[in-house]
Amino acid sequence: MLFSLVRSERFTLRVSLGLVMSLFLIITVTAQTTGKIAGTVIDVGTGRTIPGVNVIISGTVQGTTTDLDGYYFIIGVRPGTHSVQASFIGFSTMIVEDVRVQIDRTTEINFELHEEIFEGEEVVVIAKRPLVQRDLTSSSTSISAEQLQNLPVLNFSDVINLQAGVVDGHFRGGRMGEVAYLVDGVPINDVYDQTFAFQVENNAIQEVQIISGTFNAEFGQAQSGVVNIVTKDGAQEYEGSFSAYLGDYLTSDTDLYQRIGKISPTDTYELQGTFSGPVPGFGDRLTFFASGRFVNNDGYLYGRNIVRPLGAEADTGRIIDIDGRQVFVPALGDSSFSSMNWGKQSTGQFKLTTRLFGVNKLTANLLVQRDEGQDYDHLFRYNPEGIPTTFGDSWSLTSTYTQLFGTSSFMEVKGAYFKNEVKSFVYADPLDARYPGDNALRQLGGNFSFFRGGARMNHFRRKTRTLIGRIDFTSQVSRQHLIKAGVEFKQHVLFLDDFEVKNNASTNFEPAIPIPDTPDHVLYEEKPIEASAFLQDKMEFDFMIVNAGIRLDYFDARGEVLDDFGRPRSSTRRPTVAKFQLSPRFGLAYPLSERGVVHIAYGHFFQMPPFQFLFTNPDYIYDPEEGVNRAFGNADLEPQRTVAYEIGLQQAFSEMIGVEVTVYFKDIRNLLGTRLEVIKPGFDEPFQLEKYGRFINRDYGQVKGFILTFDRRLSGGFGLGIDYTFQIAQGNASDPRSVLLDERAGIESEKQLVPLDWDRRHQLNATVTLGDPENWLATLIGRLGTGLPYTPSLADERIGLENSARRRGTAIFDLYAIKKIEVRKLSVSVFTRIFNLLDTRNEIQVYTDTGRAFPNLRFFPGEPQGLNSKDEFFERPNFYSAPRQVTIGLSFNF
Repeated sequence: MLFSLVRSERFTLRVSLGLVMSLFLIITVTAQTTGKIAGTVIDVGTGRTIPGVNVIISGTVQGTTTDLDGYYFIIGVRPGTHSVQASFIGFSTMIVEDVRVQIDRTTEINFELHEEIFEGEEVVVIAKRPLVQRDLTSSSTSISAEQLQNLPVLNFSDVINLQAGVVDGHFRGGRMGEVAYLVDGVPINDVYDQTFAFQVENNAIQEVQIISGTFNAEFGQAQSGVVNIVTKDGAQEYEGSFSAYLGDYLTSDTDLYQRIGKISPTDTYELQGTFSGPVPGFGDRLTFFASGRFVNNDGYLYGRNIVRPLGAEADTGRIIDIDGRQVFVPALGDSSFSSMNWGKQSTGQFKLTTRLFGVNKLTANLLVQRDEGQDYDHLFRYNPEGIPTTFGDSWSLTSTYTQLFGTSSFMEVKGAYFKNEVKSFVYADPLDARYPGDNALRQLGGNFSFFRGGARMNHFRRKTRTLIGRIDFTSQVSRQHLIKAGVEFKQHVLFLDDFEVKNNASTNFEPAIPIPDTPDHVLYEEKPIEASAFLQDKMEFDFMIVNAGIRLDYFDARGEVLDDFGRPRSSTRRPTVAKFQLSPRFGLAYPLSERGVVHIAYGHFFQMPPFQFLFTNPDYIYDPEEGVNRAFGNADLEPQRTVAYEIGLQQAFSEMIGVEVTVYFKDIRNLLGTRLEVIKPGFDEPFQLEKYGRFINRDYGQVKGFILTFDRRLSGGFGLGIDYTFQIAQGNASDPRSVLLDERAGIESEKQLVPLDWDRRHQLNATVTLGDPENWLATLIGRLGTGLPYTPSLADERIGLENSARRRGTAIFDLYAIKKIEVRKLSVSVFTRIFNLLDTRNEIQVYTDTGRAFPNLRFFPGEPQGLNSKDEFFERPNFYSAPRQVTIGLSFNF
């Protein structure tokens, strides 16, 4: 029944919601979102263990009793801070508070019970949090909700870039899109481009786990890392929060940034809030958690409406004298300023949680997100109305049922459906009469010149819909073995409609939509499927902890490819072949002492390339105007594969100070690349001997490096964290299209390992925290990095090997400060966030003749043909990181 519905042409919302609800009882998709508490209970008087002691987590129904050896364990514990109590007849009840549970980790809590002197006597202690995690078998960081509140970050993606080994979203030298993002165990990657489809807000996060090394068999479709987010459940009593801030960019670089010298506190603002508690009439049996956020950022890259987005045929055209040059302009604008990198985003979450039959748990979680904004286009600096606006619309519905089988086993059953839609255009209606002639940009450009009119004619819309299901079973089969097993299924529907609006003599000089399934209009809907299964054993011995597992992945594009790529027009087509991958994973942690642990890890990791490259231009029609620029997709691509190794040491010198050292190596094969094909002679091929490109698995790379981390916990009003990463990331190509780009430039592609575009050899991150979290706090984060590589050239001629030169290094400092005030029953906070505190001009892009953000004009002879000067054209504000941004806000909790 499930498969017939999935294959149905009517993949409607009604069907999807029905499937999600039915999956409550049959299938799930989840990764690990819980932790474990374990330990022993002893009699202080005799030193002997006590069997039969009741151990429970306060405020929950989770608990157990100690065995004959006085040992206990509680599995399936939500991450966060808990109170755990142990009670036994004749002994005082002992309560351990502030017990921190992390995702996929074991928290050891041992109890020492005293004989009861007074009836009802309780002993309360505060749990110690060891710096060294005994069961950490690979590099992983867990960040709690409390820690998130004290960082100068706006969302979880900012947190990711603070981690050691992460460079601008690249995990340990991998390409973008090699990271799996999960919310409550459900993957939220949009398979079209493998980016995350939802921005979960910090105020809704219970804990975020960032795995930058190898990872267990339960995680799939990732090569470089995993970001696992667990959201908050509803509270037992009503509580909420609200915060808002205003701000703007404050910089002295007014010579570089237009208009930015004018301070407007409302250019950047945010409103967000949460509310949770029991649903009226249901008591604590049904709770809810709701959150919402709206953020507006007017950006810092402005253009000026010197001209309007009209074509050369406009009857308002005129000739303007610019420094003795006669320049034609179709229509002048009002010279007002317009932001060219603005953005708006609104997000919301609503989560229901209920208990069935006292112990089993059922949740439903809805996520929604709306985005709107523009990306800076330097050529439109005098014509900002001619650039497109991009709109995003995403939502996800997840339902989870947790079935307990005694105290040692549980099953999670989860169904999920999500949709992500992206649209981009200048005018929503492709037949809008305001669209200029489709040759306007060619007519109104010129040497070293901003466009004097015209508009981007591209009209783009895509939609990804994904139905997910999986069953996971977890069982503590013995004191030493925690077994996990699961199966997963995904059905995707990818829709794309991409065309250039035509407006020329053939359309009677009116906007028109090209015929679909031609080079001018790409239109498709594809329905690939994925499936996987895994088996994993976490073995916890007194002297060693082992994570061993194996994963099977299956993928079927359910598409077609050419039998003969030398005959793109006349060749027959064949169905794609399903792909399988078996991936072993292994990790071991060996405690050297109570304060020292060595770990080693090894694994094979499998990931299909972003699906856009499977289905790009599926018409296989050669376009002589585009040539090699128009590459064809390949629905029969093989999975990309990575083999990763890592060895590390954790060492604590006290309860407050610790260090960690990790050495890693990755061998990457079958990466996405391109191949040139030559069209064979034949009467049925109209473009004989012409070249075109198609995507294949051809690229490869290697990454090696080490990480040093120092941590001094916040105590006595001072905390310090420092991490240093040395890394060499090399490959034969940074861009999958490199072969086509080289062919167009007339150079030979590399056949050796060269530095990848994101190969930052040295990265130093430091976090300094001052104050008391209950009163005031200030956190300063500094990030120093050596320069990224570039390929040197003069006058567009390459003078060195690919990526053989280096840009300047970067330095960024961000500050967060907060002061808390208690006003009756409200906890009020005043805060400020300052990004790029020192207003540093970091060069993030460069001209390849100088290696700087400004060129050597000797190698660019000639005069501009437009309204701008030559200096204006080469001055690129987008070649620098964002200037200083200051926000001030107010928040309160109730």
